Amino acid sequence: MTDATPTHAPTSPILATLRFGVHAIRATRHPAHGRMLMAQDVLLAIGYVPKPPHGTRPILAGLKVADANRLLLKGEDFDASEGRQAPTFSKAIFLTRAGLDQLVANAAAKKVKTFGPWMADVMENGAPKRKPKPVPAVTPEVPPEGLPWEE
Repeated sequence: MTDATPTHAPTSPILATLRFGVHAIRATRHPAHGRMLMAQDVLLAIGYVPKPPHGTRPILAGLKVADANRLLLKGEDFDASEGRQAPTFSKAIFLTRAGLDQLVANAAAKKVKTFGPWMADVMENGAPKRKPKPVPAVTPEVPPEGLPWEE
């Protein structure tokens, strides 16, 4: 029996930076949740300004992003070995694909007009990007002697 877990799969999240226009959005590929984007960076990119002391929480609650679609990650959770980007924050909220879908659905339309398509291209763990191939209609085979009820 072989182990189904690839040896190169990271066991802790890795931080990366994506570009959306002039904005930098920090992203991670979490082992359990797939690709996620930092909530504060996303909100700033689409025009919302998180303010202290509560930061992104009131805005995410107002945009009806479920708690299950937000993940609080600490800086020490990230893998910064082998020259990877080290986090500059102590803790931050990251949004899953479902959380980003909720944010885009409930945000002002003019704020997400360009962000929605960009997000769909960047996030691979959502809906498929291409249509599935059509399944050909299967015609039942009739035996040479005919069907039993055709007599």
